[in-house]
Amino acid sequence: MMLKLFPMIMAILFSSVTSANNSFPDSVVDTSPSLQKCHETAISVMAFIDVADAAIYRPDCSKLPEIRGEKQLSFLYHRSIKSSDFIEASETLLKRNLTAAEYRNIETELQQFNAAYEDVNAGDSYDIRQTQDGLYLFKNGRQLAHSPSSTLAESYYQIWFGADPFDTDLKEDLLAPISNQPN
Repeated sequence: MMLKLFPMIMAILFSSVTSANNSFPDSVVDTSPSLQKCHETAISVMAFIDVADAAIYRPDCSKLPEIRGEKQLSFLYHRSIKSSDFIEASETLLKRNLTAAEYRNIETELQQFNAAYEDVNAGDSYDIRQTQDGLYLFKNGRQLAHSPSSTLAESYYQIWFGADPFDTDLKEDLLAPISNQPN
């Protein structure tokens, strides 16, 4: 078990966030309202292993760091990652960021949603979108999962934006007010 957790632990402990290479579209137009790219950043492990790029989309970027309501978090991977790693990380990070009662409240929906994860290879993307209809998971633009649970939808983003997120630098960079972003 510890050997399985080692890559995730290393990523959490030694990750750094740098500017991404503009690898995401400026907007997501197949939603209502359309979502605008607010920020994008690169995720590196030990400052030199490029793992992925991440971007946050909102209807109104000027409202950051507030992220309640409709949004999309997108990832473009530069390394292969197993589906079981996504599932294990989401469960671990949600348990860290929710109370035991909150976690129990979403556990069934979470397991159903997470069951749709697939392995990724370099070049693959995941989009995690929250709309008024719930939470969606897309891989390379193809819908893999949908949960109508608004509770799961709001809770799921605690993985990246909770009090004890996957990576604090990633959280801060993606949620920085627009006026603080370098050109």
